[in-house]
Amino acid sequence: MSELSLVIQLPQPLYQRLQRFTRLTRRTLESVVLQTLDANVPSLPENLPETLREIWLALEQLDDEALCGIARGTISQQHQEEYSLLLEKNRQGSLTASEQTMLDKLYFEANQYMLRKAYANVLLKWRGHQLPTLAELSCQ
Repeated sequence: MSELSLVIQLPQPLYQRLQRFTRLTRRTLESVVLQTLDANVPSLPENLPETLREIWLALEQLDDEALCGIARGTISQQHQEEYSLLLEKNRQGSLTASEQTMLDKLYFEANQYMLRKAYANVLLKWRGHQLPTLAELSCQ
């Protein structure tokens, strides 16, 4: 991997925070800045598994209103109830083959849904939106 240089102007309060952090961690300023950038700049969708890549690329094309709808959405009550019922049957060891297939399908759909919600929130945050607090989410 080739390395490129970047020169930026930092506000003094940010620079002071970085300097303090370098002292606390006994690391160089460069390593702290690189780690911070690496942790906060999103991965390229091209580096993700195909199913995730397709989801992320599609979400990136949506406007903020559509992303808000996804981020604030919930899985249907029917989906939750069916999933809970099948989970209980699975715990009891009484799932049929078709029920196991349905449980796997519902599990996959729930995971895909949560990934879409999470990435929609990430995109909204990157676009400058304030995300709701846990307290605000629990009131919904």
